[in-house]
Amino acid sequence: MEEDLRRKLVHGLISLVLSLAAAWLATYLTNKILGEPSKPETQVM
Repeated sequence: MEEDLRRKLVHGLISLVLSLAAAWLATYLTNKILGEPSKPETQVM
């Protein structure tokens, strides 16, 4: 039972790390291809 729990924990951690890396890479490549997004100007009331 302990082996199964350890396996699930390691699998979950690896999945989390790879998901974060994929999201960062997608944003990085999009910014490289299309340029940095323009920042909206703040409205003064």
